[in-house]
Amino acid sequence: MSLERQERRPSLVTTDKPTPTDMLSGLLLEDAMIHNASHKMHNPVDKMAFLGFLAGIWVGFGGIAATSVAGGIPAAIRAEWPVLPKLGTAFFFPFALHFIILFGGELFTGNTMILSIGIWNRAELKHAQIPFRRALLNLLIVYTFNFLGCLVMSYIFSYQTELFHAEPWRSFTQEIAISKTKAHPWWVIFLKAIPANALVCMAVMLGFASRDSAGKILALWFPVVMFVLPGFEHAIANSELVPSITFGTNSHLAVYFVSNGLFHGADITVGWMFYNQSAAVLGNAIGGAIVIGTVEHAMNHWVSPLPWESGHPVGTLAAHDVESSRKANEFRPVEEKERMKELTRTRSMNRTMTRQRTKSANLTNSPIALRANGSVA
Repeated sequence: MSLERQERRPSLVTTDKPTPTDMLSGLLLEDAMIHNASHKMHNPVDKMAFLGFLAGIWVGFGGIAATSVAGGIPAAIRAEWPVLPKLGTAFFFPFALHFIILFGGELFTGNTMILSIGIWNRAELKHAQIPFRRALLNLLIVYTFNFLGCLVMSYIFSYQTELFHAEPWRSFTQEIAISKTKAHPWWVIFLKAIPANALVCMAVMLGFASRDSAGKILALWFPVVMFVLPGFEHAIANSELVPSITFGTNSHLAVYFVSNGLFHGADITVGWMFYNQSAAVLGNAIGGAIVIGTVEHAMNHWVSPLPWESGHPVGTLAAHDVESSRKANEFRPVEEKERMKELTRTRSMNRTMTRQRTKSANLTNSPIALRANGSVA
């Protein structure tokens, strides 16, 4: 890596305050996102492609696991209890995001939020150097290779291995593919894709906030479950499956589910896949870049447009910054910390001396001690 590229990368935390050990919040969390955005921008194009393909593979694994569980429910039970396949998918698919965040990979949907935060903050952090054109290039390359990774998993490891050739799995894959294409008009898929990626990006944000592995696993799991259960649209996942039991619509999830349905004989064409993708990608981009990325920036850098509020002092950063009050001691000035330590030591010594005097007095006045001194007959 060139020295110039290294110098353009921001440090992880640009504040002189200590970093909390269990979670980040407020500006500390934003700093971590900006750092991540800068690294994504300065990756070479071939590495962007590699990481995008890797993330598509992980999404495919999540789709295979979800289909194995949800599709294994008999058709009659699925029809009578449609919540069951949704629960099966919602429980297992989030592990794809665990693999991406904890091991490695780049997901188009998460990048829409991360890169938007970096772009919003480039005015304040000129050294971050996050050009808009480079961000678009990253999104294009990552999306393309997410798509290819999902197709590889769908064709080689779902279709060629005959995992879902038998019933009830085969009919399930066909139903999902149709539910994500023919079953809805374009604008419905578009609208469902916005909250889908807002929740996925919320999972990524919470995963960044958590500083330990257990916290990251839980933080990444719950928001994805929330987007899968109602049937929102994830573009990439849809590429592999497309069934009548509608799950989340996120562009990558769509790639897996739709393509898997195509390979297993769903009554749709490749054109229907791109029909889904055109709506899901646009909705996902809005959900990540605006609903989460822009809102996060506004919370921490609010400038009131109201004329009578001009020059009004900035209040608290955001509701989530309340968490840092538990760590108030970590953010005190060094001099105040030393005074608090000295006060604590003095109080501790006073308590110790008081206990020793009390113990000594009790021993002196005990019957055994009095007999030994001749004070008791």
